[in-house]
Amino acid sequence: MKKNRRRSLRAAEPTSAMPVPAAPVEVRERPALAKSRRRSRRSETTSARADDAARSPDQPAVGALSGQLPPGTARAAGVIATEAGRYLRQAARDEAPSRYGSPAGAVDDSARRVWEIAFGLAVRRRFEPGAPLAEIGRTVATAVHDHAAAAIPTLDAEMLVRAALGEVVPVGDIDEGVRIAVHLLLFASLADELALGDAELDQLIGSGEEEAAAFAGG
Repeated sequence: MKKNRRRSLRAAEPTSAMPVPAAPVEVRERPALAKSRRRSRRSETTSARADDAARSPDQPAVGALSGQLPPGTARAAGVIATEAGRYLRQAARDEAPSRYGSPAGAVDDSARRVWEIAFGLAVRRRFEPGAPLAEIGRTVATAVHDHAAAAIPTLDAEMLVRAALGEVVPVGDIDEGVRIAVHLLLFASLADELALGDAELDQLIGSGEEEAAAFAGG
């Protein structure tokens, strides 16, 4: 009986002394945590890319100069009411942010329309229909000299003045940037020649805004 008990105890000892492996459980959990971290980082990257796509340059720039009235704004006669009109006033008083005349940011069609119409009003106030080309040339030469940094093509500027006076001249191929520079900077020179006071300048630009709104059906 004693021998049998010793044998049974010896047989039982190795089984009870075997260690329980706990490490494999921890090893399996760590890769899972690493994967979840990688997934969260990928989702953050995807979200960031989506945000960048939402700010695509194809979308209109926020704060672009516009010739339209802000929603709910009432128009008052002789009062500049649009961002485009205010920028034109700055150009006429040599306060525009850009010495090249053209704004650094985006410009919409309504702003270009305001500038073109106000330019035409100033041209027709300065010159009579059929004015001699030499007279137009002197005014244009002065404007080109005063705004030399803009490098305005003299011939293009003369053509735009003559077109504003009702002449049939080839202006279709003039670059849009040149048009804007002429409409802004030559307008400034015309305002100087006409010696427009602040109230007269505001009245002229305000009339341009009104005609532009009527043209657009606004």
